[in-house]
Amino acid sequence: MSNKTGKTFIGVSITIFFSKLLGFVREIVFASVFGTTVLTDMFQVVFSYPSLFFSSIGTALSAVNIPDLTFFITQRSKEERNQYLANLFAQVTLIATIITILGIIFAPALTRIIAPGFSAEVTHLAVLLTRIMMPTLLFVSLTFLTAGVLQVHQYFLISASISIPFNMLIIGSLLWKGSDLVFLGYVTTLGWLLQFLIQLPVLIREKYHWRFNLQWSDPYIRNTFKSILPILLGNSLLQLCLIIDRSFATHLSPGTASSLAFGSNLFVTITSVFIVAMATVVFPRLSQYCLDLDFGHIRLLLGQVFKMLLFILLPYLLLVVCYHQQIIALVYQRGAFGADSTAMTSLAFFFYSFAVLGYLCQEVYNRVFYALKRYKIPMLASGGCIMLNLALDYILFRSGGIIGLSLSTAATMLLYAIIMSVMLTREIGAFINRDLIVYLIKLLFPSLAMLGVVWGFRLSGIGTGPGLGFLLPLLGSMVIYLGVAFVLGLFKVFFLKEV
Repeated sequence: MSNKTGKTFIGVSITIFFSKLLGFVREIVFASVFGTTVLTDMFQVVFSYPSLFFSSIGTALSAVNIPDLTFFITQRSKEERNQYLANLFAQVTLIATIITILGIIFAPALTRIIAPGFSAEVTHLAVLLTRIMMPTLLFVSLTFLTAGVLQVHQYFLISASISIPFNMLIIGSLLWKGSDLVFLGYVTTLGWLLQFLIQLPVLIREKYHWRFNLQWSDPYIRNTFKSILPILLGNSLLQLCLIIDRSFATHLSPGTASSLAFGSNLFVTITSVFIVAMATVVFPRLSQYCLDLDFGHIRLLLGQVFKMLLFILLPYLLLVVCYHQQIIALVYQRGAFGADSTAMTSLAFFFYSFAVLGYLCQEVYNRVFYALKRYKIPMLASGGCIMLNLALDYILFRSGGIIGLSLSTAATMLLYAIIMSVMLTREIGAFINRDLIVYLIKLLFPSLAMLGVVWGFRLSGIGTGPGLGFLLPLLGSMVIYLGVAFVLGLFKVFFLKEV
């Protein structure tokens, strides 16, 4: 059986690109309305939990569910499959609802933990927003669980497009109500519910039933909840590092936390178009290979994944190094987001971008460990790296400011990539082999050609100013990169077939 991983990846990437493009617009409108103020700092810190931490919980649920559901689809009856999934949804709904109610009750204490350093007036608003955002735990969990089911059934494009109406809803609320943070909080929470609801027709089409079925003794469900904490810690390293960075930033000058948020959001938005698309496409197949203990196919698939992602992410990193300030100005600088905001945010964007290799490894390597039911390895590696990030933030946040905080996350993620590469090699054998190294060496030629174009434009004085002139050398360098890559045959990796 042949699988066109590259072509599926391209289709999902295009869908996610349009979703992220709307995310760009959402961020641009938000930045133009709020700028980088203390209220923006507070909102970014409080709502980083549903967007980062709660999403990590949902991802953890999906990471356990996809291999288990694959097992039920391939080796059990449809009735057993339906019973398993209905039981899982029922238990997740009940537990998340209880946690949500407790979060609303204890919102003042929770706010003091996640958003320290604010005045009493700002903290009062933060408590209200914390209560508004707590139900997103339930909606995010259901959204990611359902998206995992869609991916198992090969509905990749639908699961990749669910954030489009969410972003449209946020943009509409910003244009309608402007700087009303409370209204924006309610709309954000409602948006997560909408992402769950728009996936339900596919579950109906696949003939899943929705009886409220609680069977606490189900061994698969019990294993799911036992695995949640290890997966949550293992698969949310970058997200937790970003949250920790913003918490430390609330002790610095106003605007620091929101600059970190805007810079990291842009980094994650661009890179996740490709990294998340790839992880989405390959995880169901990895789950099947891991069920069969087919390490040879796992190594081949990982090699193809790394070639495709490095082909895309290497020029991204080079362009960020050359044009980080101009990119931030193009994306954000308008309205309340002025030149000072651009200067701070561009520094965060620059240093966060060096976390791209660690982010790639978090999303790809971890899925192999989860499919192999080896949950503790990513958890222990992430736990150690989180401690390192806390220590680096504590040492650097006052002296290094925004540079120290973003640099600490980049260093932490790089260390994670190294540790996990070693650990995965021990599990499945060497996948960073001669073929991958030769491909990386070939990538140097289009990369050097690209930098040559940038250098040539700079010598001529084109694209060095604060305006949009940098777009010409940026586009020119990308054309040269793609042209040289095409001549060297580097595009072929996107169209290889697995046998």
